Amino acid sequence: MKPLSRKQLLRLTGAAAGGLALGAAGCSQQTDSATTKQTQQTGEPTPPAVEPFHGDHQAGIVTPQQKYLQFASFDVHAAGRPALVALLKRWTAAAEQLTAGKGSDGMAAFDPAKLTITIGFGSTLFDHRFGLTARRPAALVEIPHFKGDRMDPGASNGDIGVQCCSTSHEVAMRAVHAMVAAAAPQAAVRWMQDGHILNPLPGEQRETPRNLFGFKDGTNNLKPSDTAKMKSNVWVNPGDGVDWMTNGSYLVTRKIEMLVDDFLPEPLPEQQHAIGREKGTGAPIGQPSEFSPVIPRMEPIDAHIIIANPRKGNSQAERILRRGYTYTDGFDTTINSPTGGLFFMCYQRDPRHQFISIQSRLAVGDRMAHYVIHRTSALFAVPPGIKSGGFVGQGLLA
Repeated sequence: MKPLSRKQLLRLTGAAAGGLALGAAGCSQQTDSATTKQTQQTGEPTPPAVEPFHGDHQAGIVTPQQKYLQFASFDVHAAGRPALVALLKRWTAAAEQLTAGKGSDGMAAFDPAKLTITIGFGSTLFDHRFGLTARRPAALVEIPHFKGDRMDPGASNGDIGVQCCSTSHEVAMRAVHAMVAAAAPQAAVRWMQDGHILNPLPGEQRETPRNLFGFKDGTNNLKPSDTAKMKSNVWVNPGDGVDWMTNGSYLVTRKIEMLVDDFLPEPLPEQQHAIGREKGTGAPIGQPSEFSPVIPRMEPIDAHIIIANPRKGNSQAERILRRGYTYTDGFDTTINSPTGGLFFMCYQRDPRHQFISIQSRLAVGDRMAHYVIHRTSALFAVPPGIKSGGFVGQGLLA
């Protein structure tokens, strides 16, 4: 893949216009200060925190979850398949350089702060425009409307989704800006979403993060290090469908507004009933600690953790790799309340038999459904990893 020139990369990261370069100015203040401290203590700067870009799978799926997210969904306006290929090659070149922290043509290197850039294709990319209709995966379905959904169509779906994650807020932000700039004129942003992982409460060790309701969120998530589970539940296997998706995955995103001002006034037992866990420790109901096994007969029958995972029959095959982020976006004067919640993201082998199956139960039987509103929805087919010299989606378009 031909590297971007210094002029191109400076333009894409916003340095030319805003003076805040990923290369020349470094990355976030937090990262710079950490590097300075390390240099003062040892005399040697901290090596850049780089996540590999090339591999069998795209980075940003089983990569240990970074603190900050910037997600952008694009509508493609390219005329014909060659223009789409040109867009994907340009995006690949930008992502390859940004995630490596490499400058070019004299531009200084920078610490990418474990930046990953992950790209997936929405169902609308497979219409008549690019001759891809016959190559659409059967699993890339339209997510159905569920009871209680209040969807914003303009902030849902999209031809291509781009996920940027980093341990630095500034790096994640500048990376998504670079991808937006690199999209022109073949594609334009349809919607964007940022997110972050909440810091632990004072005195707590960083373990499972808490959500805006104050509960630990993600205790029983699949472990990305469990290669057997990743193969059975997350990665598309040979024979699952179209060959070009082998070693890829399917990403579902949902913007879920959490009605904090409705939930927090509830008595503590009612809050714990809705979730199925103790608020303080994160332990399942009736159990001593967070990572104690969930015992279904001890849980309320409509608790969130029981409806999501009944722990019987097909439950293990349904499990998904959750990778959600908290978001906050201001104050809603119509309800006189701050707004925020969970930008839910999950990866899976087949959404028809995983997310859609799970959400079908949650929409009608989950006690916590009284306290959340699903505002947006999208599904992307995330192709496998990129080989050196290749581009994302090459198996689809070659």
